Amino acid sequence: MGDPGPWETNAPRAFVTIRAGGPFDGVVTITAIPEGNGRTLVEVAWTQDGQSCSDQVEVDTYETARIIANTVADQLAAGIPPDLTRD
Repeated sequence: MGDPGPWETNAPRAFVTIRAGGPFDGVVTITAIPEGNGRTLVEVAWTQDGQSCSDQVEVDTYETARIIANTVADQLAAGIPPDLTRD
């Protein structure tokens, strides 16, 4: 996955979507934050024990968002509930 083009990072909706699947049938998205000067939002949604769950985190760069999104997708696929809490 290469760096996104300007038309993607200014999009008003998610410009990357990862369908992680696995036991939680999770989805991870990356969205540019309007007027965010490069800040990006990573959101994750999944179903666990019949309950809808979600989490999100804002990060400074697309590269950081991509790393987090791929890690979270791998966790979901492996049946590990993600935690986007940052230190």
